[in-house]
Amino acid sequence: MRDIFRNDAQTLARDWGIHLAGVRGYFSEMAMDADLPSYTPTTAPNSAVPALFTTYTDPVIIRALVTPTRSEAIYGSAKKGDWTTDTAQFPVVELSGYASAYDDYSSSGTADGNANWVPRQSFHFQTWTRWGEREVERMGAAKIDWVNQKNLASISVLNKNANAINLFGLEGMELFGALNDPSLPAAIAPVAKVAPSGSATSGNTWADIADPVQVYADILKAFGVLSTQLGGNLTLESPMTLVIPTERQQCLLYTNQYQVSLADLLKKNLPNLVVETLPEAGTTLAGGQSSTTLMQLFATEIEGQRSVTTAFTEKLRTHVVEQYSSNFRQKKSQGTWGTLWFYPHACVTMAGI
Repeated sequence: MRDIFRNDAQTLARDWGIHLAGVRGYFSEMAMDADLPSYTPTTAPNSAVPALFTTYTDPVIIRALVTPTRSEAIYGSAKKGDWTTDTAQFPVVELSGYASAYDDYSSSGTADGNANWVPRQSFHFQTWTRWGEREVERMGAAKIDWVNQKNLASISVLNKNANAINLFGLEGMELFGALNDPSLPAAIAPVAKVAPSGSATSGNTWADIADPVQVYADILKAFGVLSTQLGGNLTLESPMTLVIPTERQQCLLYTNQYQVSLADLLKKNLPNLVVETLPEAGTTLAGGQSSTTLMQLFATEIEGQRSVTTAFTEKLRTHVVEQYSSNFRQKKSQGTWGTLWFYPHACVTMAGI
């Protein structure tokens, strides 16, 4: 009776293109054929359940970690001009004059001012996002909002670029960074470190010791220099910002034999000091942009005027979406002035911590 199915199978394959791989006969043939065991499967042996039916896909998208952009949070941010602006002038006025002894008939004494304009250049930069129709559909089948992910990537790229310019400026332009503005006073050296009795220290950095008092001495040295630079415009209660490398933040937990940590000393003695961590101020997380560990101590404001800010022309400009036969693309752009130190002498940099 198997010949009936074999003949039909040949006809189905030849005339209709139907191929029944693994089928050996009709059920009625198989059941009634005394030569075959009862209820023998007519299809090929099952290997396993396809993996896709036992695979779980988490709907939460996990993004890879990247170094955070901290320049605006630390130094502030302000809009200056717009995307048509190429240069800017920042006026600086110094009040001057002198007084003399009073006399009814004396014309001695004068008050005046001196004005200067500090020039800066802006820099505009861009990136593109591209996506195809089939590409988006395929990622959608995996529950990933692909166009949105690409838009987030473009914003991240622009912000990372702006962060690097805010910190290191651009060579060949009057556009400087918070860490290397040429108008900043020269960096000072840390206080020489002393190893505890019976031990040895291999260097002069904060990582070479575990003594909060010796690290605190570096900060006090920076405060003393800053106080001198500001000519009496700084007090212990003045709002200040201490910027340390992210790779040195554990030093704030250094504790002495009296269970007093470096963080405790700073909080008690400089009540309006804010401590900020910056990856690019060190060497490990700076991506090769810094060759030494830096600390900055600066007065946040002087007589109500901010001493520093990062500045931009455009935070984000999204340009028209271009449509092609089966794909799309869009340009996004930003513009920056880097970092503007209105009072460069309100900052002290210490190198080699």
